[in-house]
Amino acid sequence: MPPIFRKLTSVKVLHLSILVLTYALAIAFFPSLSRGQVTYAYFTETYFGCIGACIVLSLVALFARPGMLLYVVLFFRFYLVLVLGYGIGGFLSTKLVLGIGLVTEVAVLVEFPASLAIEGIVIAIMAATQVWPVFFGASGLVEAPAAPSCDELTVLCLVLAFSAVSVVAIVRMSARRKELIDIIRIHEANLDALAELNLNLQGYARTVDEESSERERNRISREIHDISGYIFTNLIALMDAAGSMRRDDQAGLTDILITARKTAQEGLRETRVALRKLRDEQPAMVNSPRAIYKIVSIFRKIAGIEVELSLGNMPHALSQDLNLALYRTVQEALTNAVRHGKSTRVRVNFWVADGDLLLTITDNGKGADEIVKGIGLKGMEERIGALGGTISTGRATEGGFSLSLRVPLSTSPEDR
Repeated sequence: MPPIFRKLTSVKVLHLSILVLTYALAIAFFPSLSRGQVTYAYFTETYFGCIGACIVLSLVALFARPGMLLYVVLFFRFYLVLVLGYGIGGFLSTKLVLGIGLVTEVAVLVEFPASLAIEGIVIAIMAATQVWPVFFGASGLVEAPAAPSCDELTVLCLVLAFSAVSVVAIVRMSARRKELIDIIRIHEANLDALAELNLNLQGYARTVDEESSERERNRISREIHDISGYIFTNLIALMDAAGSMRRDDQAGLTDILITARKTAQEGLRETRVALRKLRDEQPAMVNSPRAIYKIVSIFRKIAGIEVELSLGNMPHALSQDLNLALYRTVQEALTNAVRHGKSTRVRVNFWVADGDLLLTITDNGKGADEIVKGIGLKGMEERIGALGGTISTGRATEGGFSLSLRVPLSTSPEDR
């Protein structure tokens, strides 16, 4: 199958349509050519023979790949048009349509800017052979070839030039469109990879959170073991010693009981100190605006879309849990806006009112009338719900997707 048929694009359809139309018109204009002038023998055979040869060469050009063969085919195609055209009339009929077909082939099959230069040479030579036909000698088709008027020659050249430039422009726009489609395809692949990376990061974050919780439980268990294990062991040893003493040894039994009481008091004191220390440890405070600004900046650079960020009166320091929840929510919302919504602009707005932090994220993407909650959205709701907040979704005023979040700034269990 020829390359031009492997994937029919708008340019290829235009190319084939112009070729079919120009050859059909060249055949249809034949009766008017021989009218009013004396023709030699084999005029009809020569005319249709040249048209048929041009059709064959056009078909060969469709199969030819860019290279020397293509240039040879186009040269013979051009030569046949000149040989047929210089000795007949029909400057604005047969010659015009054959010229349009030729410049169209050059524009589509030859790379820019060589196509534009070749078209200019073709038009110049065609005009020169009409004015000075001596290059080819006497015509073997008609007795007295008609000479073009100045107006006819001007119109012929202008129409050919306009056709050449128009087809070149269409080919260039089509090539640019293909480049943009390829860029978009690569862009979407990158976004899919980014979304996959986001999911992996969230999975890693959950794993880290679980490992942190496990380490905290282990630390508390060690603390309890170190404080109470020794105390209870001593108490058991003292009680065993008291149980093994003679009943008449009241002084020894009294000493053991006093020692046991002091040991229990010391254990109670150390346990209270440890519990007070654990209670006084506050969650780490993180610079939340800086973290949000960082992820938005990275996303702008990677995804190449417009992200408007307004931090409003958002506090500079939030608890570690709240900061992580907001960070993951913004991260997931930005990824979904591009991956699923095909958005080009996203707005992220923070505001604090009545002790609650409000977050609104809207985009100009496709949106959805019915929201299907996936892993990402369910993960958002779980994180925010654990902090006493709520999430609502819907369609944005500009047609895209909208996500609204409300969460108390005081997120510790004691505060709630």
